[in-house]
Amino acid sequence: MADLKISQLTAITPPLTGVEVLPVVKSSSTQKVSVSQLMTGMIITEAGTTRTLSATDNAQIIYCTSGSAVTITCAASLGAGFNCTIIQGGAGKVTVAAGGQTLVSYSSLFSTMGQYAVISLIAPVADTFIAAGNLGV
Repeated sequence: MADLKISQLTAITPPLTGVEVLPVVKSSSTQKVSVSQLMTGMIITEAGTTRTLSATDNAQIIYCTSGSAVTITCAASLGAGFNCTIIQGGAGKVTVAAGGQTLVSYSSLFSTMGQYAVISLIAPVADTFIAAGNLGV
């Protein structure tokens, strides 16, 4: 097979099935990974009571297990398109905070309703976050 530039490759027709193979560079070695394997690392367990979002949280699920209240703060410079899902897995209510960025929700609520509540944070433009989901007081 001839070497091609990425721009010369044929576009894939969605949806992906998960068996597609992609090259990745890990520890200076090019290796292969399936789409399913790539998606496996998407759940981050947060046992603490504070977390500031970072670029590595993009497209991740943050599963909060604390029995005490948890605050997740939106950080600057995460860019348009940043998104994450937050689950209150423990007894501690999860509250999202602006951290100097713009944070809005449909009903101006920013905490989970209770255990197993799920909320999403989406940045449609840089430094502006929308909270949606099982939000309560």
